[in-house]
Amino acid sequence: MIKILYLSTNSIAMTNDLFHIRLREARLLCGLSMDKLAAKTNGAITKQSLSKYEAGVMYPKRGTLAALAKALDIGEAFFSGADLEIDTPMLRRTSGGVLSDVETARLEAILSFWTEQYLAKEKESGMAVRFSNPLSELRITKAEDVAKAALLLREQWNCGDGPLPCILRLLERKGLKVKAMELPDGILGLSTWANNTYPLILVDVRPEKTTVERLRFTVCHELGHLLLDFSGDADEEKLCDSFSGFFLFPQKTFIEEFGNEERECLTLAEMIDLKEIYGVSVAAQVHEAHDLGMITDEHYHWWFEERISKNPREKGWGTYPIPETLGREKRIDSILDKSLTAE
Repeated sequence: MIKILYLSTNSIAMTNDLFHIRLREARLLCGLSMDKLAAKTNGAITKQSLSKYEAGVMYPKRGTLAALAKALDIGEAFFSGADLEIDTPMLRRTSGGVLSDVETARLEAILSFWTEQYLAKEKESGMAVRFSNPLSELRITKAEDVAKAALLLREQWNCGDGPLPCILRLLERKGLKVKAMELPDGILGLSTWANNTYPLILVDVRPEKTTVERLRFTVCHELGHLLLDFSGDADEEKLCDSFSGFFLFPQKTFIEEFGNEERECLTLAEMIDLKEIYGVSVAAQVHEAHDLGMITDEHYHWWFEERISKNPREKGWGTYPIPETLGREKRIDSILDKSLTAE
């Protein structure tokens, strides 16, 4: 976590010059223009001053910080980075995209602000959920370990061995904090912990960037990062991919659906049918079949070289019909909205 320090009694001096990023992201998350934020401070801060703060050319005096915090309904500690400890995000990249220092600071600010607000709303509404990791005792070194971990998680979460209709709603129900937002190019999702207690996932759900099947896979990949304890020499990214596939489509169920532990070839028609039921892409099914030793290396490479690489979004290859949506925060907001509870 990037630390920000107070070095003066009159103004805020920050070692990494991040106050302006945190202020701007908090304002945007509140849906406020500079004019509206200035108005909420009851004249304590002008729009011109806010503009200078966000540009990083001026810092607020200590007396105005409280007015900003009150207007944004956030603790003053947020501006110094002392509110919540956010671990370095574990990123899910699509094409090797790397976050800059500024993008990392921006995402950390968003996570800090949103998580603090979300936890406060959960507590006030009586909807707080204490998260417990059912896989904390497992040590992961190879693909067989993640297959067992995925099965154990399904058992602990009472998921059965069939399709999982809505992954995002499942994770919300189990206590993970999930936020949908636009992420930088090359990033589908990220996961991290707040105060080593609250598991957080950010995911980009825009249809121009992902498909519903890829979204489901990404979220379960990030779930693997959060729940699994990897040995030092384990290929964490590859094993999280395997975990995602096995959690969405359990090993035994996969073999039953394909009819045998070994197949000479897989057909597009059967994988489209299973994609529309399990919400697992054709690409992920081919990967899982290979991981299980169901198909040869030659057939695996044929699928990717001749079919999947030429149609990465799998257009015309079926679509999972159940939308992936978030709803818990909206329901909490409705509980706290006095105008709605009075009906």
